[in-house]
Amino acid sequence: MYRFLSFASGKNPDVSKLLPYFLLFFMCFFTSKTVLAQSDPAINGVVVMENGTPVEFASVALQDVEGKGIKGTLTDSLGRFSFPALQHGKYRVKISNMGYITHQTDIIQITVQHRIIGLGRLKLIEDTRSLNSVNISVQKKIIEQSIDNMTINVENSILSEGNTALELLQRAPGIKVDDEGKISLKGRVGVNVMINGKFTYLSPAELSILLKGTNSASVSKIEIMANPSAKYDAAGNAGIINIVMKKSQVKGMNGSVSVNGGAGRKARYGSGFSLNYKNAGFNVYGSYNYAYRGETEYLDFSRRFYTNGIVSGNYDRISNQHTETNEPLNTNNFRVGMDVDLDPQNTIGFLINGNIGKYLHDSKTSNILQNQDGIVQSDMATTNYDQQNWSNLTYNLNYLHKFKKEARTFSADVDFASNSFTSRLNLDTYTAANPSTPPQTSNRKGYVPAKTEVYVGKADYTDQLGKTIKIETGLKSSFITSDNNLVYQNLTNAAWVYDAAGSNYFKYKEQIHAAYLNLNHEFKTFTVQLGLRGEYTHTLGNQVTTGSVLKRNYFQLFPNLALNKTAGENNQFQLAYSRRIQRPDYGDLNPFRVFRDPLLYYERNPYLTPELTQNIVLSHIFKSKYTTVLNYSRTTDVITWVSGQIDNLNTTYERPQNLKSLVNYGVSFTGQTDYFSWWTATNFVNIYDNIYRGGEDAEEFKNSQVSFTINTQNSFKLGNGFSAELNAYYNSKSVYGISTEKAYHAVSAAFQKKLLKDKASIKLLVNDIFQSSQYKQVTRYQNIDMYSHVNVDGRRVMLSFSCRFGNSFNVKERRSGNDDIQNRVKGGG
Repeated sequence: MYRFLSFASGKNPDVSKLLPYFLLFFMCFFTSKTVLAQSDPAINGVVVMENGTPVEFASVALQDVEGKGIKGTLTDSLGRFSFPALQHGKYRVKISNMGYITHQTDIIQITVQHRIIGLGRLKLIEDTRSLNSVNISVQKKIIEQSIDNMTINVENSILSEGNTALELLQRAPGIKVDDEGKISLKGRVGVNVMINGKFTYLSPAELSILLKGTNSASVSKIEIMANPSAKYDAAGNAGIINIVMKKSQVKGMNGSVSVNGGAGRKARYGSGFSLNYKNAGFNVYGSYNYAYRGETEYLDFSRRFYTNGIVSGNYDRISNQHTETNEPLNTNNFRVGMDVDLDPQNTIGFLINGNIGKYLHDSKTSNILQNQDGIVQSDMATTNYDQQNWSNLTYNLNYLHKFKKEARTFSADVDFASNSFTSRLNLDTYTAANPSTPPQTSNRKGYVPAKTEVYVGKADYTDQLGKTIKIETGLKSSFITSDNNLVYQNLTNAAWVYDAAGSNYFKYKEQIHAAYLNLNHEFKTFTVQLGLRGEYTHTLGNQVTTGSVLKRNYFQLFPNLALNKTAGENNQFQLAYSRRIQRPDYGDLNPFRVFRDPLLYYERNPYLTPELTQNIVLSHIFKSKYTTVLNYSRTTDVITWVSGQIDNLNTTYERPQNLKSLVNYGVSFTGQTDYFSWWTATNFVNIYDNIYRGGEDAEEFKNSQVSFTINTQNSFKLGNGFSAELNAYYNSKSVYGISTEKAYHAVSAAFQKKLLKDKASIKLLVNDIFQSSQYKQVTRYQNIDMYSHVNVDGRRVMLSFSCRFGNSFNVKERRSGNDDIQNRVKGGG
């Protein structure tokens, strides 16, 4: 029944399946120890702030004794850099980063006796003159590409202003966001989203609402990790997206304020502020953002029904459904935190994140059923009024200890998240069998109170073994409880009657316990990173309404391997392998129904099993500007939303289920180009093939399509404080499960004028200028023949104003322990 290794209660593990992983792990480890003494000359080190925090993306230059540049690189997310395969001789290392005094080492000499030089932790000192200067010419590029991840510096982008976090993702290279908020990366769904290194404890639909309510003014950058190491949770088949919020690390008092307004089909506006105070050994910070997002969408569904139940020949009946929505969204996001340096070796911090909001789905739907001769069989009109409220609060306590030995650290995090959600639904339908028949009325109302609590604890330890080996290890445990009680009532004879068939009370408990070990070993011209993560999962789903209980226990091993090689000054290569998992989100396991009208509903599936993916990636960077990636992955038991149909009731439904497999392979190219001194661009192209196999009741089918994505991000310096940006993307026809999605594209532009000695700015954004981001889907499978068109509220004009006070911003973010759970919690049951 299951295609994964399991240590079921009362059963012995199948050691034969585990043995290859242990052999691979220990062979690589002992091989690395043997080759250690044979490494070629190299210089490496770690760049940190004064408080010991790693500095990522700092520029590091290797120079000769006269200061002439030999080669350069950027520090990674842990502040590390390395110059391998050097000749014997004398060198200097120069490190620079915006807001810091440039650091240059003394002369370093590599000899036969001193072949590998470890510089240890190199501290950068804040340059207060630079931070308070009104003209800072050095600025990060909007998109930065490294060998294994991409960073989008949102705060440097004009196009980001007045947008939401979800809209920022829609324009990111390689990312697609559909009309339901489902996120895919390079054609693959199963992306896990973190905010400040923590998952959001929400289902994909509720995550979409949260991201829609997160103002881009509070976002610092977006990190896209296609092949996370074993340090990260194994969840996320397609990779991890981390949205990093702004947080200042500059001494003294500083902050910012922002306001924006505009309209698409409906008005939208927002405002926010952030404040930070930092002194020696003490940092307190906070922010608040409010957003109102008016939205109207138009949805069309056309469904054909066949007499023999097979899609062939002429249809017997056709249903044409049109929906117009009014969806106002109000969100309040806030965060308050404090970091205290107890002494030079010990730091403790506390953080509260909150999101409180309400969302209204108010729609009117017409559904006309006709026979093949065009004669009306029924005319149905439905009003759907769903008022949703939620409160998501996350508390984090963190501790960091830096040992006296360089590069040795211990950190610990404890998190508690409380998510409450309520939905009050009214569904009123008026039906006429034909134009001459008086209409019949049906009324239904629903109430969904839901509560989810998450407890997470983790500890991580890092150390340096010798000059070239780094070790990372850690433990993590999470405990989740979810309580969802959906109550439906029907209006019968002027009285509300409990609907036993539609109501459902569902309780869910989950425990995940994990341990990992990462080894990073630098050789002469290449680096090996080898990791192994083990995760034990225990779940208990209890359908209180029916008395059905489903219990699962399983253990998984997730190996991760990355080989990095430098070939000369202009070429970097990486070969990476990983095994990952995507568990069903808790809402998808709760078997309740949500109706758009009486003939179209969505339901969940309590029998979903986790999907498992094997990934292989080969990457190449040329001259630190041009990146080419070849990727292949195979996912078994892939979770996909699939349509079903009850012909004799003219009813269509959608539910998640496990298909047999998904194979994805492709090639992508990212190029960063300076066309002129005033025009820079990042261009991205991805060509991939998705092949879905399998179906309901193990019926064999194949749905495949070669697709491509093009994305271009352009920045223009116009002089006199004026600048502009232009973004365009095109997503070709693609497949998802049993369906085919049509091509769509969008073009957006923005303009900026800096004011008040560059402390403030006014920005004008025009998003989706041609209203071309339309979602169209065709499904023809078994007895289903359906076409859908979602006309989203994409085109809008926004005007924003922002101003900062105090010192300039230098972003650094604390990541806490609950970094794998939130994406799968369904607040609404």
